[in-house]
Amino acid sequence: MKLSKSHKAYFSAAKAVSELGDFLQTKIGCAVIYKHKIISSGYNRCKTAPLQKKYNKYRFPDDDGMHCAHAELMALSPLIDRDDIDFSRVSLYIYREYKHGGLAPCRCCNSCMHLVKELGIRHIYYTTRDGFAHEEIVY
Repeated sequence: MKLSKSHKAYFSAAKAVSELGDFLQTKIGCAVIYKHKIISSGYNRCKTAPLQKKYNKYRFPDDDGMHCAHAELMALSPLIDRDDIDFSRVSLYIYREYKHGGLAPCRCCNSCMHLVKELGIRHIYYTTRDGFAHEEIVY
């Protein structure tokens, strides 16, 4: 995927917020874009989140363990009940890199993807080992 100036700026924002994460093994950041503006962001963290527990049933049906907050969920949770957002026009930018600095894959997990689809978000951009990817969800 060739990155435009806007794509680079949004990935840069997601990278910056990823550095706030307290999960030592993996740092992931997510920027939520609406009408060409960042309206929310989030990062993964060790603290458990009740909303993450709710959506983790799509990853771990029988799990009752820790439900560490994912970047996508943390970025989207303050927006869930907003009726002034057309979620079909929202894009997510998700950034992850390895400790040594190379890009790492970070496509949405099943839990986060369920929330994304529930909201009606159509465009997700994320890092891969080879660069960047775009996924369009068709409903």
